[in-house]
Amino acid sequence: MKTYIKKISTPALFLLSFILAFSCSDSINDNERNKLPDNEYKVTITQGVWGNVWLWEGDFMPYTDNSSGGKITAIQREIYVYEATNDSLLESSTNPMYFGGTFFTKINSELIATIQSDKDGFFQITLNPGKYSFFVKIDTFFYSHGWDSEGDIMPATVTINNVIKRQIDLTYNATY
Repeated sequence: MKTYIKKISTPALFLLSFILAFSCSDSINDNERNKLPDNEYKVTITQGVWGNVWLWEGDFMPYTDNSSGGKITAIQREIYVYEATNDSLLESSTNPMYFGGTFFTKINSELIATIQSDKDGFFQITLNPGKYSFFVKIDTFFYSHGWDSEGDIMPATVTINNVIKRQIDLTYNATY
């Protein structure tokens, strides 16, 4: 039995090496995330949801030199907690200014509470057991993204005597 080995051309080998070198390096997302406070030490509740609100701005594309300064910042924002909400209960924005994210003009489910994140982006809220959706107010719109397998947007499920983390990433000013 003969074995044939095909040689790879020098340009193809260079291209393959280049791709492997950049795919193995830390991404700007990981580096930026590591600079932000996790805030877990601030949690004082015994049942509910805690998390961080982070604003993502700039270019996070992995194949660029990131010279545009993709940056993640912990930010203060008003957070709206609703009963679990799916697309059928939302009215979407048609404002072209907000094409880079999921913006809603009206949420047709029960508002449970509004809370404010602090200067480090930290928030926490005591909630009864149940499933909730989280939105952030941006101008006159509600922003949220990410659905679960049941179609609920930015959900968090609270169980008895349990505190869970819900990260809120505002990515409407970021490019991927």
